[in-house]
Amino acid sequence: MARKKQTDDQRAARREEILDAAMHVFETQGGIAAVSFRNVAAKAGISYSAPYRYFTDKDDLLNALRARAFRWIESEMKQAMKSKRSATAKLEALARAYVTAGVSCPDRYELMFFELDNTDIARNSLELRAAKNDALGVCTDVIIEGQESGAFSDHLDPLVASHLFWTGAHGLVSLEVSGQFVMGCTIDQLIAPLFQTLQSQILNSENQDSHTIAANG
Repeated sequence: MARKKQTDDQRAARREEILDAAMHVFETQGGIAAVSFRNVAAKAGISYSAPYRYFTDKDDLLNALRARAFRWIESEMKQAMKSKRSATAKLEALARAYVTAGVSCPDRYELMFFELDNTDIARNSLELRAAKNDALGVCTDVIIEGQESGAFSDHLDPLVASHLFWTGAHGLVSLEVSGQFVMGCTIDQLIAPLFQTLQSQILNSENQDSHTIAANG
């Protein structure tokens, strides 16, 4: 008897179930090495061959997991901003949310940035690229909002500014999860001053103007 054809919604739902199982395997059974189609199928309660109907191979599955991790941190930042009204408060909230999320789930954070066996395949994944762009876009949109309201200077392109903020946040999380804060400061002591400095130097036109004057003599 022929298998009944799935609707698009049913197919999307089953794909999400497989990703749920894959993330559970990744986080509880030993990382990427444990993420096999057999282990994922066993966790999802489906046949061994079923994941192949949704993912071409393990790289395809891993890129979908990475995309999900970026969607997760995007959601964390958006949730943190919900009660904030000003662009400045939103920027601080999303920065704290990013760092807190990364530190609280280091394995998932490492999946986003450090577990790339084949960077070309990851780079060419449309799903992963879209998830990365949307996560960064949370910060970019807040900076645009601040520039349009006059809270932030518009001397710097919003996308460039958001990359600089992302770099600062990523640096803190990377040092923390790798156990490198051993020189007298903790991550909690550094979050506020780092982002106050970034906001002042990147988004404050008076500071930018003074630096330009100093550089030009």
